[in-house]
Amino acid sequence: MTGLKIEGVVFDVDGVLFNTERLTQQTWLAVSREMGWPQVGEAYLEFVGQNRADIFQKMEDLFGAEFPKDAFMAACSARSQARMETEGVPMKPGVGEVLELLRSRGVPTALATSTGRPRTERRMEMTGLGPCFSAIITGDQVAHSKPDPEIYLMACRALGTTPERTVAVEDSRNGILSASRAGMRVAMVPDLLPPTPELEPLLWGRFDSLLQLRDRLAKELD
Repeated sequence: MTGLKIEGVVFDVDGVLFNTERLTQQTWLAVSREMGWPQVGEAYLEFVGQNRADIFQKMEDLFGAEFPKDAFMAACSARSQARMETEGVPMKPGVGEVLELLRSRGVPTALATSTGRPRTERRMEMTGLGPCFSAIITGDQVAHSKPDPEIYLMACRALGTTPERTVAVEDSRNGILSASRAGMRVAMVPDLLPPTPELEPLLWGRFDSLLQLRDRLAKELD
């Protein structure tokens, strides 16, 4: 992207801004064992970055129609949210710094998260980050979740930016594929999974933290 004007930045949420993927994985493991379906929790990483509709379809494909997916997801959502209400939303290092850089340079930002709007808005309220974003696109607004490019194309339209000059910040395989297929420059900040050889050619850059990404963006915006 060197030499091109960065028109906007779109962030994934879970695993990028918030350290919630591990919390959710722990919840899936616990609830699935309690329900007698431990294989569901053990397959958690297969579902990262997808919205509820696509998660339900994959659950049916992998575990059969008899798996009580509605009850499982309801229990996991309630338990994860209760923990965050008590302990707060765990934020990744560098969230404030990268958002402040972009605000100070006049670069618009958006969220593109597979989580539904009510939960996303509650997390924005709890962290005070809501005003940092010009647009928030959630998983219940799209027909197909990541790795489909729909959510990132929608985010770029909401910002009024061209995908080729918009950076997507992602941590998961599904998210990277989604943003790349949308034609965006993809910055990966790994969380639960490292990049695979398949993903490396799709990346504009790989960063150990949001602080490292902030430094790269600062250079691009000079």
